[in-house]
Amino acid sequence: MDNIHINKSKTIAFTGHRHINGDNIAPLREELTHTIHQQYLNGYTTYIVGGAVGFDLLAAEIVLELQQEFTDIQLLCAVPYAGHHIYFRNESMQRYIHIADKATANIILSTHYYDDCSLRRNDYMIEHCSLLIAYYGQSSRSGTGYTVRRAEANNIPIINLYKQSKP
Repeated sequence: MDNIHINKSKTIAFTGHRHINGDNIAPLREELTHTIHQQYLNGYTTYIVGGAVGFDLLAAEIVLELQQEFTDIQLLCAVPYAGHHIYFRNESMQRYIHIADKATANIILSTHYYDDCSLRRNDYMIEHCSLLIAYYGQSSRSGTGYTVRRAEANNIPIINLYKQSKP
């Protein structure tokens, strides 16, 4: 794992569903871009994504786009284990590889897969952020649900963009 200092008070983590309805992608991209931009203006400069398909990749791409305008933005990819992306479909794998290449740091939490490694990655993100941006439709048995509950238990504010988009 990379040894990097993270200022929790200036760090946002992202969590969200892996599947986003095609009709929701454009409005979600617009709302997420606006939200990240606003939070940057509020002093948040470090953003952690978990490297999963769906919302994570979308959030990472937007952070990288905003990094062109705000050069002090840092993107950290916290992934559960080395090579986790090899099971992605080709398009998502290529997107992930591009993001990982452009990220400020890639934090690989384990050299191998093990039970609950994704939950441990989610714990890492919650331990290192002071705000969570989610795309969460109340599915309690998901990793996103777990992460939202952990944020709530740790009194971390949550901006949930799901309720602002079409279900």
